[in-house]
Amino acid sequence: MTYTDGESTFAFDDDQRFTTPFRKLSDQQKNISIGYDQGRVDARLSLSSRGDYLDWLADEEGDIDTISLGNSRFVDNHSQLDFSLKYDINDNLSVKLEGINLTDEPEYYFWGYKDRLSQYDEYGTTYSLGFRYNY
Repeated sequence: MTYTDGESTFAFDDDQRFTTPFRKLSDQQKNISIGYDQGRVDARLSLSSRGDYLDWLADEEGDIDTISLGNSRFVDNHSQLDFSLKYDINDNLSVKLEGINLTDEPEYYFWGYKDRLSQYDEYGTTYSLGFRYNY
């Protein structure tokens, strides 16, 4: 687990004050993996998670007078489950199978409040199969 402690406080035109971790930086990153590595088999199951974060602030348009919570974009928290399996066929050849985002978790972006959707991305699950030959 990684925990960062840095923040910015913004005073918006509508008399709201908002404190957030630094732009593009989530307060918490968590990763946990369980694995098996014995003989020819190497398998890993990993869960990674991060908290929400400030993605974009209206001052990036150059007009600092229009900053408000409502026109600041955030990325919602996100978790995903990944899997990898490697098998050594012999001393020279191995095969590897990976599955990324097994639970098909989407990613949400919102304007100031979670009920004001900015963007919704579905990446799906990605599978890959590879071979490695050492000579």
